[in-house]
Amino acid sequence: MNQKELKLVRYKIYHSYHVPGCGHQTTRKVNAIFFSPANGLAHEMKKAEICYELLKEGKQFITEAVSNADGRRVDIVCLDHGGYKGCREIEVVDTCITKMTQDAIDRGTDILIEKVSQ
Repeated sequence: MNQKELKLVRYKIYHSYHVPGCGHQTTRKVNAIFFSPANGLAHEMKKAEICYELLKEGKQFITEAVSNADGRRVDIVCLDHGGYKGCREIEVVDTCITKMTQDAIDRGTDILIEKVSQ
């Protein structure tokens, strides 16, 4: 994939998500890690670890973004073709998967579940 095609793929994925609590026209800063105080420290550290791996691979990502399609809040979205370990969305899970995430998996959404090691 050449740079122009990669830029178009990133643009399309990027505009499929928005900032929580805002309209569909607002977007997250690329390659910035946003933490949510609703999550625990282990959850946020795992998210930072995954983002570090994405940066090492030269991939772009956004964090704590809301899907325009179904309103789910996603921990990490990889903007590059192929994503992280073959998936576009990464959900960091402490104990169990939320109902909205499970419904998205059942619909066939490309989500990678990363467990937090206790």
